[in-house]
Amino acid sequence: MERRIDDCWSESPGGWACEWWDEAERAAARQDWLLASLLYGAARFPVACTPLRRDALRRQVDCFMRAAPTFRAHFERVTIRSEHAEGGAFPVHVYRPARESERPVVCLSGGVDTGKMELHRLAQILARVGRFDVVAMDMPGTGESGMCLQADSDAAYRSVLSQVAGQRKKAILGVSFGGHWAAKLALQHEVDAAVDLGGPIGAADREAGQIRHLPNGMTGIVANAMRLPALPDEQAADELLARFSLHRQGLLDQIDCAPLLAVNGADDPYIPSGDVRVFERYPAATVWPLAGLGHCAAEKIGRVVPAIIAWLYCELRTDSLGGRLALTVAERLLPRRERSSGNAEARAGSQANAA
Repeated sequence: MERRIDDCWSESPGGWACEWWDEAERAAARQDWLLASLLYGAARFPVACTPLRRDALRRQVDCFMRAAPTFRAHFERVTIRSEHAEGGAFPVHVYRPARESERPVVCLSGGVDTGKMELHRLAQILARVGRFDVVAMDMPGTGESGMCLQADSDAAYRSVLSQVAGQRKKAILGVSFGGHWAAKLALQHEVDAAVDLGGPIGAADREAGQIRHLPNGMTGIVANAMRLPALPDEQAADELLARFSLHRQGLLDQIDCAPLLAVNGADDPYIPSGDVRVFERYPAATVWPLAGLGHCAAEKIGRVVPAIIAWLYCELRTDSLGGRLALTVAERLLPRRERSSGNAEARAGSQANAA
């Protein structure tokens, strides 16, 4: 594909979307529906903002649903009512282990360029290994969400958790920008547990103009999720992203949060390390800044996911000795962590200030 693609945005042969579309068509002709869905997802990447990319998203959904009978967890496409969405509702994907019982619910959300179908494999692992009911959703402003990204988009996550989980224990696992909402719900004590994997927090103000020049076109991708008509200038970009700062919203001023796991690569080019380390002062937070790794610790994600699942299992099933043992083992297998400023000292200081 690298040799075939010579333009990211052209919809003609040689363009990103066109070349991936052709691959998807070949997979669909073989009735390899899951592969076709993933390839159509590549064609619409990073955002469904052109005619061919929007068609690719529709085809991705169609092929994904054709593949659903082959999934290794019970699967259901569910409609969530929301006054913020176009048409008053948006779809989510629910995965359950085969055995019927009352289980904790984990909401799984990606960020500005990774939707619920791209997280299919992780959703199945959470359901089958973690024994959770998993509800995968598109972050507002992306995929099939039918709404734009706003600073108060946590309302969409509340709608999902209340309508799917009811009175059961509930958690959220947010990947990339999705981690922002996981941290926000934890700080608001809206969930029983939360995992922030590489989410922007806004723990401190950035240098003027830095947001406008994030690598790999990320500023434009976020602007698309916000439904902006054009790429904002430096001042406008700073002002828009400042609205999402949990520090400016006052949420980082409190002394604790719901159980929260904050994890990211320490060398993330998008997210400052302070957006992870800020949680070291909270007694209920666990912080894993992973040395030498990038955004969402993607280079070693196969060693990170088992530890995340074990952590969620322990938080949502607090009486599980097996879960605690699994977490101990999984933590030892994690990539090397950067030395902390000291969770114990930070927590002691936080508790002293509270007193």
